[in-house]
Amino acid sequence: MKRGNKVYRKQIGTLLLAATMTAAAMLTGCQGTTKADTTAAEQTGTSAAQAESSGEDKLVVYFSSGMAGGAAWGQAEKGFNDACAELGWEGHYLAPQTPGNTQDMVNNTETALTNGADIILIVLTQEDAAEDVMNRAVEQGVTLIGIATDNDIPAAYIGTDPVNLGYSVAEALIQAMGDKPIKVLTMQSNLTMEQQNDQVAAFEEKLKELRPDAIVADKTECMSNAATAQDKISASYLADPDINCMVSFDSYAGLGGAAFVQENGLQDSFCVVGIDDAPEILRCVQDGSMVCTVAQHWYNVGYDGAYLAKAVRDGGQYERGNDSGTTTLFIDDIDGWVKERGIDMGE
Repeated sequence: MKRGNKVYRKQIGTLLLAATMTAAAMLTGCQGTTKADTTAAEQTGTSAAQAESSGEDKLVVYFSSGMAGGAAWGQAEKGFNDACAELGWEGHYLAPQTPGNTQDMVNNTETALTNGADIILIVLTQEDAAEDVMNRAVEQGVTLIGIATDNDIPAAYIGTDPVNLGYSVAEALIQAMGDKPIKVLTMQSNLTMEQQNDQVAAFEEKLKELRPDAIVADKTECMSNAATAQDKISASYLADPDINCMVSFDSYAGLGGAAFVQENGLQDSFCVVGIDDAPEILRCVQDGSMVCTVAQHWYNVGYDGAYLAKAVRDGGQYERGNDSGTTTLFIDDIDGWVKERGIDMGE
C-alpha cells in the first residue's frame, strides 16, 4: 500500500451493525480482553451449535498470518478464533515458520486454497508475491480480506492505518521527550516490509513537522526478537552515545529497548517508545524502562476481520477500508486501560 492512496475509516462498528452484527466487538488488540455481553452470535442467531443442529455445512475459514503468538499476533489469533466460534465456522490460523517470512506466508495461503477455504484473511507484507494465489482464490469464489495492509484484490481490509500509526508514534515520542534534544533510532520487524516502511516514513514526516531539530540516527530491524533488538540498540548506542531514544514498530523492538535501559540503568536518560499492549509491555511502562507504548488493537483485527468477511460474503453493507486504531499509553494510563480491557497482567 502506498501512503495516501487509500482512505481509512474508523467505521467497523457501523458496518457490523448494518450487517446485523455486533458493534460490541471493539476490544483491544493485545493480551487479555473481554467481549461485550451481547455477542454478534446472539444478534444474528448464529452459533456453532445452531449450525450443527440445522445441518448446515460450516464455512472453512483460514487466517494466513504474519507470526505465531506474540504480543500482537497472539491477540489477532484469539479474536479470530472467538469470532469463528460465535459464527460456527471451521477456523484455521496459519503462521510462517519464520515471523514475517513472505514465502512461508504465500505457501500458507496456497495451503488454505488447496484445503477448500471459503474465506481467507491474508496478511500482505510484500503484495506482489501473493498476487497470483490471491487471483486464483478470487476466481474460485473465495472471499478475501486483507489484514494489516491494503491491496486491490481483497474485497476489503482491516488493520492499523500505517500513516496514522507513524504519526501517533511521532507524537508519543515528542510528548515523552518534552524539550530535550531528540536523536532517535527506529526499529521494525524487517526492513523489507512495505507496511512498516510506510509507518516509519510517516513517523519521520510528522517528526520533521513537529520537531525540525530532531535527528533520525538510524533505521534498523529486529526480526521480532527482543534479544536481537537489545543487541542492536546497544551497538548503536556504543557507536553514538548521543542517541537518546528509540521508537518501536515491532513489539519485540520495544521489549529489547526496555531490556537495554534496565541493563544499563538508563531510565532517566534513554527514552523507549514501545508498541502494542501485551502485559509484558505494560509492565515495562510501569517500571520506567519504557516511557510509553502505542497500543494497536490487534484483537479487533482478528475478531472484526472475521465479521467483515461475513458482511462481504453475505452481501451486507461494509466499508472497504477499516482502521482498527491505536491508543498511546503512559504510566498514568495503565491501570485504567488494564481494567477497561480486562487485561491479565500476571505476576
